[in-house]
Amino acid sequence: MPSDFIPGAPGWFDVTSPDIPATAEFYGALFGWTARDTGPDNDHYTLFLQDDALVAGIVTAATPDGGSKPAVWLPYFAVTDCKAAVATAVDAGAGVFIGPTNAGGAAEFAVLTDPDGAPYCVSQPLSNPGTERFRAVNNPCWVQYAAVRNPAEAMSHYAKVLGWHYENAAWETAAENPYQALTAGGGGGEFGGAALAAPGQPAPFWSVTFRVADTDATAARAAELGGTVVQEPQDMPGPSRLGVLADQAGAAFAIMSVQG
Repeated sequence: MPSDFIPGAPGWFDVTSPDIPATAEFYGALFGWTARDTGPDNDHYTLFLQDDALVAGIVTAATPDGGSKPAVWLPYFAVTDCKAAVATAVDAGAGVFIGPTNAGGAAEFAVLTDPDGAPYCVSQPLSNPGTERFRAVNNPCWVQYAAVRNPAEAMSHYAKVLGWHYENAAWETAAENPYQALTAGGGGGEFGGAALAAPGQPAPFWSVTFRVADTDATAARAAELGGTVVQEPQDMPGPSRLGVLADQAGAAFAIMSVQG
């Protein structure tokens, strides 16, 4: 296991794409990442790197039957034993979309759906250390869950499967359906949150947030590159400034700059 491995914490991220080279070009220009195609034997799964540090990946949207998966970002939560984690998840009401699979010796992963239907992944690192600069600028820094019911009730599934702790966020004042701050049982600080979905928001759903130096400048750059500004940048508790974008294929993601 990597030296900074924390069971239950976000350990990897990837985005589904119908055009891997175009997606690689978009994020390379937006975040300064470089792309490394792992070849036809891996369906051209492509790694994103910042300098030489792993950030995330791109997976093809094409399916074996000639269909296409939607363009989405998904988090992978780190586990010490993928098969055991899947068995625990099924016992806790999860569905299995892709069972435990060896990804070319890099990791063993599975794609699951929680009891409310939200997709998520678990990953046991093998030779791949996973995301190496979580919370650094131009790297993933947060995961967010849009819940269709009380967020604390929705997070009880993940507590059973991944050992998470969840509690009302320090800044939360609402008594009904309060925002939940998430931490891994092994420590490492808050890595995400869960909130009741707003009207019209896709839910239940996990989303990924990337830390940037300047939210407004990054949103403008994304639009120049053919992406979409889904939600204009706005000030949030923290203090931070948050915006929601989509790449040219429609995969949504958030960006956040930390003020002060």
